[in-house]
Amino acid sequence: MFRTNATDMAGVPGMFGEGLAHWHGVSRALSTHWYHVSVKRRMGGRFVSSEEMLNDEPRLHELVSAQGDDLQIQDVQVVTPGRLNGSATWRMERLRSVSMGFDRNDCPVCLLEVESGQIYNDSHEGGFDHDSLRQVRELYRAPV
Repeated sequence: MFRTNATDMAGVPGMFGEGLAHWHGVSRALSTHWYHVSVKRRMGGRFVSSEEMLNDEPRLHELVSAQGDDLQIQDVQVVTPGRLNGSATWRMERLRSVSMGFDRNDCPVCLLEVESGQIYNDSHEGGFDHDSLRQVRELYRAPV
């Protein structure tokens, strides 16, 4: 999850709209992947672009399911730590698809296919084979 420090708040709650607060910075306590989603929302008869930073697959699925006349997803990128993407650093890459399934221990595992064709997984099992997942369900697929 994202967390904030009260000293990073910009202005006062509600200053930018009912129920909204703006922040100069956010942080994460866990080194897990998250989603950067570019959306357009209809506001006052016109579309306004914004960026959503989503913590997990349920939030991404919720946003994808909410698409319609008043909400359009323009782009989805995944931000992954080096342990997921196989490098020494964090990466942000365009997402092709997200799927969820269960491993041999009935633990949920997320599969992330990025633009390069690489498939990352968030399993903590060494030598994990994503073809071994059961009950795999696709939550998002980028339009072609």
